[in-house]
Amino acid sequence: MTTTDTKPPTYYFAYGSNLWLSQMHRRCPGHKLIGTALLPCHRWHINTRGYANLVPTTTTNNHHHHDTYGVVYTLSESDEAQLDLSEGVPYWYQRVKHPVKLLPSSGDGGDGEGEGERMLEDVLVYIDTIRTTDGSPKEEYIHRINNGFRDAVGIPKEWVERYVRKYIPAGVEDMVEDPFLFKSEGEVESAVEKEASRGGYCPRLN
Repeated sequence: MTTTDTKPPTYYFAYGSNLWLSQMHRRCPGHKLIGTALLPCHRWHINTRGYANLVPTTTTNNHHHHDTYGVVYTLSESDEAQLDLSEGVPYWYQRVKHPVKLLPSSGDGGDGEGEGERMLEDVLVYIDTIRTTDGSPKEEYIHRINNGFRDAVGIPKEWVERYVRKYIPAGVEDMVEDPFLFKSEGEVESAVEKEASRGGYCPRLN
């Protein structure tokens, strides 16, 4: 009898356009939705590239430190590799690991239905650690973000109104193309260089 070692699925915390289930199905066909989750002490914003990002915050008091809601998926090894390409790792986003709080199911359709609140350790989060200044969203991204928050029914509407609507106007939803469904590192580098030629920050391509 032979055994095959397989890498366990990766827990991934989505907080931007990957909340949109249609986009996640295209990018990561093997993913599974686990449920709504909370990443403590990170502020949600749109950065100067025009896309969602998180900025770590310090807890100065018990009432106004920033937490970010999102959803947790599991990713297969091939899904994770594709998501690295789509997120432009390491140029646009960097891979970090954080503990997140998985919340009790609230009808979001996740596989965690019926579970109570619990912590998940070493959850993959894509964060741009370079561009942490507030900016304005790309026009196409407004559609994808709103599609995402429409699908993420477990995220409190009050939180969306308080933090997301500061950057993203409501009511703009459309079936738009995914501009970052890259298939190779070469495609990623080409897109990074093209964005830099339009005035965006371009880290050195090694």
